[in-house]
Amino acid sequence: MSQSRTYIDIGNSAVKWRTNESEVFSKNIDGFSIKSLPNSDVFWISSVAYPDTVNSIKKHFTNVHEVQSLREFGKLILSYDDPSELGVDRFLAMLGAQLHFPDKDLLIIDVGSAITVDVIKSSGHHQGGLIMPGLKALRLSFKKFSTTCQTLESFSIKNNTKEAWSSGTHAMLLASINQQISEFKLKYPVGEALISGGIVKEILKDLPKSINYIDNLVLDGLESYSEIVG
Repeated sequence: MSQSRTYIDIGNSAVKWRTNESEVFSKNIDGFSIKSLPNSDVFWISSVAYPDTVNSIKKHFTNVHEVQSLREFGKLILSYDDPSELGVDRFLAMLGAQLHFPDKDLLIIDVGSAITVDVIKSSGHHQGGLIMPGLKALRLSFKKFSTTCQTLESFSIKNNTKEAWSSGTHAMLLASINQQISEFKLKYPVGEALISGGIVKEILKDLPKSINYIDNLVLDGLESYSEIVG
């Protein structure tokens, strides 16, 4: 009988999880409780924050594995000399992308608290990446106009400061993402561009139709990692 597995992605603002047989569940980090997790034979964790939450899961359950970025794994070879400097969420998102599009040149964009961009050649060699501020960080970056609002509306010219700031930061977000897609397609015309993240559904209409929206790439990467390890 196969083991039941739960895959957990602990990000900067939320915890997501799924079993090998379930839909994805998500809780804001402040509202997350270990009691929300199912009983499973094995747990696989990706965490970029909140080590206390990870430790609580390890104490509550047996057979818990916390994944770390590795220089070489499966068909992925990182460009970083020190793989510990590359967030495990990026490492797993790349594994997830390779799962969906094996042996392809890949652009992976993850839109979260930060926007991360990574490029992998069809050979599996990671070419490097970028980290940019996400929408919340952008909107908090100028104290005079600071807002925690993450609503994405139209980004046309506005006639008051509050809406002009929201519209301008929206435009910056889209421009940075679209630039990365354009540059990737120029260099890798038959490659695949993937995008993932919580607010992506709201901006898809403003992105090239060729881009692949695949939510929960980190969880896909965790599952792929666990299957390779065995």
